[in-house]
Amino acid sequence: MIKYKLVLMDMDGVVWRGKEPLRQNIEAIKFMQEQGLRIVFFTNNSSRTRIEYFDRLKSLGLNINYEDVLTSGFLAAEYLVSKNLNTVFVVGENGLVEELVLKGIHVVVDKETVDAVVVGIDRFLTYNKLSRASHYIRMGALFIATNTDATYPSEKGEEPGAGSIIGALTVATGRSPDFVAGKPNTWVIDYILKKHHVNKHEILVVGDRLDTDIELGRRAGVDTLLVLTGVTRPNDGRISKYNPTYVVNDLKEFINVLKT
Repeated sequence: MIKYKLVLMDMDGVVWRGKEPLRQNIEAIKFMQEQGLRIVFFTNNSSRTRIEYFDRLKSLGLNINYEDVLTSGFLAAEYLVSKNLNTVFVVGENGLVEELVLKGIHVVVDKETVDAVVVGIDRFLTYNKLSRASHYIRMGALFIATNTDATYPSEKGEEPGAGSIIGALTVATGRSPDFVAGKPNTWVIDYILKKHHVNKHEILVVGDRLDTDIELGRRAGVDTLLVLTGVTRPNDGRISKYNPTYVVNDLKEFINVLKT
């Protein structure tokens, strides 16, 4: 008997690794959907928009709704709107900028003051961007991070993530982020509880990272599934520390658990 109603599913390292689709996991996700589980996809990666992730998931044969695709950039925009923060400077890529603009937030390049500095993954980072961001933060702007992932998985291996940029700004300004939109911040769980009218015991968090995906579940008090198709290796000594509810080599293994 399946005890869950909603699965919060990571994308990088679970649905794909870089450009490579993880087919066994994708087929397992389809099976979960057939069993009536609602799958909400959530990535800490802010480099693309929700519609881009939606289109990619659809291209893999997954039957999903647009509202069931979340990014840390989207949640950062939701947070800014909730706090009436309308003018921001961005260290990030077009996907993040577009999500902010869609929510009516004014993204500036050169202005004397801003309400907040929003920082995400930026593979086109320049010293000038870091300099301007640190200036605004020191002047009192809120420091908003999409996520603090040190790395992200690609087909070439692990690449520097948004956390590496946030670390640089923290050192330069002496300030840590005032708000982190992505995992392991539990704000996404609060969003889901309100949006989908489920209880915590009906949610399962699935991901490949201990310090974000599994830590999110631990902080929120919901069950977690660690899948070893991304950055975490089977011999990682931290697994026992984070204590996920389930650990599987791939999602196909978890299907047998669902059937019991």
